[in-house]
Amino acid sequence: MIVNHVPLFPDGTIGIFVLQVKSIRPRSLPKMHIPSVLLAGALAHLTHATYILKDDYSPANFLNMFNFDTFDDPTHGYVNYVDQATADSMDLFNVSNGQVTWGVDHTNIASGRGRTSMRLTSKAQYTHGLVVLDLSHMPSSICGSWPAFWMVGPNWPHSGEIDILEGVNTQSQNQMTLHTGDGCSLAGSSCQGGLGCHIKPADGAANYGTGLNNANGGVYAMQWTSGWINIWFFPRGSEPGDISGPHPNTGNWGHPTASFIGGDNCNIDQHFKDNHIVFDTTFCGDWAGNVWGQDSTCSALAGSCQDYVRNNPGAFRDSYWTVNSLKVYQSDTFQRDVTVAGTQPAEEVIMTNTSTLIRDTQEDAMSSPSEKATINARESVTKVSRHLRRHTHHLHQHS
Repeated sequence: MIVNHVPLFPDGTIGIFVLQVKSIRPRSLPKMHIPSVLLAGALAHLTHATYILKDDYSPANFLNMFNFDTFDDPTHGYVNYVDQATADSMDLFNVSNGQVTWGVDHTNIASGRGRTSMRLTSKAQYTHGLVVLDLSHMPSSICGSWPAFWMVGPNWPHSGEIDILEGVNTQSQNQMTLHTGDGCSLAGSSCQGGLGCHIKPADGAANYGTGLNNANGGVYAMQWTSGWINIWFFPRGSEPGDISGPHPNTGNWGHPTASFIGGDNCNIDQHFKDNHIVFDTTFCGDWAGNVWGQDSTCSALAGSCQDYVRNNPGAFRDSYWTVNSLKVYQSDTFQRDVTVAGTQPAEEVIMTNTSTLIRDTQEDAMSSPSEKATINARESVTKVSRHLRRHTHHLHQHS
């Protein structure tokens, strides 16, 4: 028996599992022999995930949809976050040609709190959804810099933090990280507190800093449901055709670059809620500063991160963001006809709590003889059929 789950359903209430069995008889179906390939195809098409646009951070609306934070950096960076009026007076922010560009002070020796920069936090909060960022440029891989595009909730870390695009110093690959309170483990490690649980892509794509900029940027997308948090990166020219359209469908995008799957190890809804979108460029601090001595390129430039950032303004000329578009989508109506081995299309369905079925059938597959596994597969598919009947009424209300 083969069990797999495919993250397609945007509100996290669905887990799709595929069973390879000899014969089944779900209560809702007539007695028949169903070849495994047909069953797999049927179950894989139970749902269809689509989204509708909720918030469009277009250049015309961008300034009105963000706050300019001016508090001291929570990560202890050597940075002076300024308000919009100060940024405008220093010519650090520009909206033109359908793009939004902002950067850091690269002309003055830093003093006081540190190098002048901006931290932008969305006025809106989100729980679940699809966030799509198309950018042409991000702060380059410069010693001392720590740029990030991320999401964070109140009472950190207990409402969660989702780091979509982040790195420090001369880093060339993006590091995608989740931070939570106690009781959440994902990607093979605890997500608690400052270290979090992270994934670095293994494909070597130009997905961060200087490499990303040299490739004319790309598109990042983050899907957040009750069951998982997925992140995709698409290099320029490889973006799905629907990714910035009115109804993007993550089911057509292929495997995510990073996938954090919840379950018994982490209840996503308990650990992530009410997150704001944040762009910031800080310097040194708890990450870039703490690993300064581990980067042979950077440590050769100055005795400390702060000394380098203070005295070398020209080094940060390329520490700027250029955003083509930022859109946030919410889940739309979910619909797909279900066809099983030639029978009539079933009702459109929502199946809840199928992660339990996935776990049970996985355990059976690993520990049971073939005959017992087949019996348990029949029982699991019977449970699925109960879900089909139970949620038919609910779907009619949403269609």
